[in-house]
Amino acid sequence: MTEQEPRTIRKIRSITLLLAAAAFMAVVSGGSGLVVQALPGAPIADNAAGGDDGGAKGSVWVVNRDLGELAIFDAETGTLLEKLAVGRGAHDICISEKAGKAYITAEADNAVTTVDLETLAKGSIPVGPLPHHIEPSHDGRSIFVTLASHPMTVPPPGTPAFATIDTDDNSVTYTATSANPPARAHAVFPTPDGDRMFVAHDTGNEVSGVDMETGDIFLSVSPIVRAEEVVATRFGDQLWVSSRGDGTVKRIDIATRAVDSVTVGSPLSQPESVMLTPNERTLVVSMRGMPAALAFVDAVKLELIGTVQIGQAGSMGDLAVMSGNGHYVFATFDNQASGIGGVAVVDVRTRTVVRDWQYPGTGRPHGIWHSRKKLRF
Repeated sequence: MTEQEPRTIRKIRSITLLLAAAAFMAVVSGGSGLVVQALPGAPIADNAAGGDDGGAKGSVWVVNRDLGELAIFDAETGTLLEKLAVGRGAHDICISEKAGKAYITAEADNAVTTVDLETLAKGSIPVGPLPHHIEPSHDGRSIFVTLASHPMTVPPPGTPAFATIDTDDNSVTYTATSANPPARAHAVFPTPDGDRMFVAHDTGNEVSGVDMETGDIFLSVSPIVRAEEVVATRFGDQLWVSSRGDGTVKRIDIATRAVDSVTVGSPLSQPESVMLTPNERTLVVSMRGMPAALAFVDAVKLELIGTVQIGQAGSMGDLAVMSGNGHYVFATFDNQASGIGGVAVVDVRTRTVVRDWQYPGTGRPHGIWHSRKKLRF
């Protein structure tokens, strides 16, 4: 995303440091390569292979779905900068650098909470029903919100649609996403030019495409069992989507509607967040199952490279976001509502956990975003 900036990992300057770090790691095999797993709770040294790539600036914003709060970390050190309440059922977060605000879905409040990046002043925008996942346009002028993604009633509330917030005046409009009435949008991916929107429907098992000028639904592919998140390739000719219901990710050819499948785990692994590296050779997938993990897919060969465990035994995976240069992934994990979760920082190039930060309290850390700005409160 153009809204993000890469994170720097300092160089290890001696082989002694590297060996000391290795004392805290276990090597596990996966797919066609080796995956290095950091032992939970261990002090993890910087990754020698990562080097200093000029990133490491900015902040990482994490929402806790049980406590209804936001925790802000320094992206370089993991230091907690601030914690504040952001609404009941806080689920997901994104940032518009243009608007200078964070936007958080407060699902139980039928609202999106805004937080000023400099003053932390809060506001609230009514959006509903049940705002779930949230994503900014690439120019930061619009914020897109999915609705009633996991309905608990029959008939489900609302319609298959997403909401669009204008960041200039906070006005809200709604756009249909499916011709299937019971379907509900779970996550969206806007193309960089803003012309098209791709939508994953968990309820409805469908991936659709919407023309943003006309509102026409020009693409519908199903069944994709519990389609969770979707990302388009650079030229918009292919889509990658997580299929939470069968433990796979799918690659969809938009022109032919052909679907290829890569198994990343059992159905219990529950793949969700999907992130393509800038060269589009690697797809990283967050796994909602137990223990918390990331999967790495060779997007050219269409095969699983391996997985890396990011939390201790018994932990569960949540969501993840990739740095702008594709070198690092920030991923949340939890230990149920009564436990303490955190954030794992994973080097994509070496598939190694290089940092982990404990969340400052119980509850489930879930939505996460990386801002290029280094905040000073």
